[in-house]
Amino acid sequence: MRSTAMQTSSTILAAGERAEGELNQAKKTLEEKTAELDRSLSLLRATIESTADGLLVTDENGKVLCYNQLYLDMWPIPAELLDPASHEVLMQYCSTHLKNAQQYVWTTKKIYSEWPPESFDVLQFNDGRIFERYTKASTIGSRKVGRVWSFRDVTGRRQAETYKARLASIVEYSNDAIISKDLNGIITDWNAGAERLFGYRASEIVGCSIFGLIPPDRLEEESKIMSLIKRGMLTEHFETVRLGKGNKPIDVSLTISPIKDGAGNVIGASKIARDITEAKESQARMQHLAHYDSLTGLPNRILLADRLKSAIADAARYSHRLALLFVDLDRFKLVNDSLGHEIGDQLLKNVAKRMQSTVRATDTISRVGGDEFIVLLSQVPSAEVPARIAEKLINVVSKPYRIEGHELTVTASVGISVYPDDGRDEGSLMRNADASMYSAKEAGRNRYQFHSEDMTSSATDRLSLERELRGAIEREEIFTVYQPQIELTTGQVIGVEALMRWQHPRLGLVSPADFIPVAEDNGLILSLGERIMRDSCLQARRWCDDHGVGSVAVNVSAVQFRQKNFTDVVLSVVAETGLRPECLELEVTESVVMRGVESAVHKLRTLGAQGIKIAIDDFGTGYSSLSYLRQFSVNRLKIDKSFIHDLPDKDAEAIVCAIVTMGRSLSLRVIAEGVETEAQEKFLQNVECNESQGYLYAKPMVASELEAWLTRWSSRKQNGGLSIVQDGNKKT
Repeated sequence: MRSTAMQTSSTILAAGERAEGELNQAKKTLEEKTAELDRSLSLLRATIESTADGLLVTDENGKVLCYNQLYLDMWPIPAELLDPASHEVLMQYCSTHLKNAQQYVWTTKKIYSEWPPESFDVLQFNDGRIFERYTKASTIGSRKVGRVWSFRDVTGRRQAETYKARLASIVEYSNDAIISKDLNGIITDWNAGAERLFGYRASEIVGCSIFGLIPPDRLEEESKIMSLIKRGMLTEHFETVRLGKGNKPIDVSLTISPIKDGAGNVIGASKIARDITEAKESQARMQHLAHYDSLTGLPNRILLADRLKSAIADAARYSHRLALLFVDLDRFKLVNDSLGHEIGDQLLKNVAKRMQSTVRATDTISRVGGDEFIVLLSQVPSAEVPARIAEKLINVVSKPYRIEGHELTVTASVGISVYPDDGRDEGSLMRNADASMYSAKEAGRNRYQFHSEDMTSSATDRLSLERELRGAIEREEIFTVYQPQIELTTGQVIGVEALMRWQHPRLGLVSPADFIPVAEDNGLILSLGERIMRDSCLQARRWCDDHGVGSVAVNVSAVQFRQKNFTDVVLSVVAETGLRPECLELEVTESVVMRGVESAVHKLRTLGAQGIKIAIDDFGTGYSSLSYLRQFSVNRLKIDKSFIHDLPDKDAEAIVCAIVTMGRSLSLRVIAEGVETEAQEKFLQNVECNESQGYLYAKPMVASELEAWLTRWSSRKQNGGLSIVQDGNKKT
């Protein structure tokens, strides 16, 4: 029994010793692990503190777990905000430093709520600093653990990038040519100014040798300049010659400076080249030419010849006209002989001032002799323009002058020559203008004369028509007529077209082809067109209700359509007259809408959005494309009457058929104008043209006549007759 007790005691002692040993070993292991963890934490802390970014670590609820000193320094954050630290508190404080504080707070809160894996944004400080903020989420499985927020100060980098971009922009858009090359003469950079000056695109020239731009006799000069550049020296405003595309010599002023690398070594050269060709030419001319008349200050004959030569070149290049007006004062010699040259000189100066008030700034008035002047008019669209200017000159010159107590009156005779009709060179135009001036004197003085008699007559008639037209508007001689438009399948009147007419008391009915172009030239078409539109809308409002007329079509001139307020005018007329917008159709030609497509699309879509219909008039004579037709929000195509007139010609039939087919494929209604025979109508029905108008049905009529016609047409249609009502008569 005693032996058993001793054994048990020994066993217990041995177990205790083993337990103590294991405990000591566990304690030692724990101490080693703790030391290792301390070393890892120290390394992590050292890493966090040595990073180039400010770091902040938070848990999923925004509690701050740790941060580095750089983070505190970057903002900076007061110590009282750090114990206890909450991202919410720090965020509110930091936002006060930022330009867009609300955006910063909103974005931060959104990150916590949506918990994206990563997020990046840029913070702009009130003091001009710029930080990049990046945050990355930490998760264990699907459980959120925390986020690491890093902040990097990129102010210097962003400023450098901005400066570099600004410098690049300055270089690219400089008027001067700016070229860079390496020490071997290979071109490395080539700006837009260089493209303009030398004619080579950057893609053609970069990588090529600079020596291709240097004349052979200037190579030694270039070699000397480059020896200075390699020594770090600058060459400024060096005048020389370089070669453009096609070996064209160009006078340039060069400033050449060295390009250095970060270590200060010269690695290339930058050249700034300025074109001084015109300056040198001007300088050369000024040495032997006096360009202006000393008495009147007007250009003299030499400067006139120079400008005339340039104007002819431009006219030839761009296919437009110019005019030369040779002005001679009638009986000016009497003033000189009776009152002396001093009074005569003062009279000439006054005449010159008055003449200058009659022309555009782009035109030239030159004094070429004692009492002779020449006016150069560039870009004249028609002969009426120089005729109008000549009339102004004659009128302004003939008004009385008061000089030193003398009341003087002179008149002027003007000869006109037009390029290219009367000559294609300076000499021919000058001679013909001079000869025309003498013809004007022989015809009685105080008048103008073209080199061509027909041109004189035509210009005179047009100017007379312009004066008559102004009076016609005041006397209300211009009125509106209407021509019905018929649906071919039913015979129903679906609309009317409003047309402008002029009943002159002496000339009778003036053709629109004669007076509308005049109204467009002088701007009268704006008030005329608006008045016709208003009258037509008022009439259409009644006809839509009383006779079931679907719409009224009003022609729009190019001058009207180009006005910025065109859509405002149309919508105002519709509102004032009370016409439903869908009852108004505007007819514009292909050429009108194709000139300035972007603006045309905007205007037509604006009107279409209000319900106003758009028709392309004279379709087939212009150059619109299918893609543009779709953009223009067009409702109807109007086949030009020239094609209808030629029916049943095979070519005309093919064109009409093609237009109808195209219109149908685009879901557009097609109307033919100028229908005069039943054969034409039959053809249009066979090709499934929707509508037609023309003398086969009725001529254009005033409102009262149209109303009577509508009643007769409706009556015959109801009676089932197939006859056509034309001017009140039955046509079978």
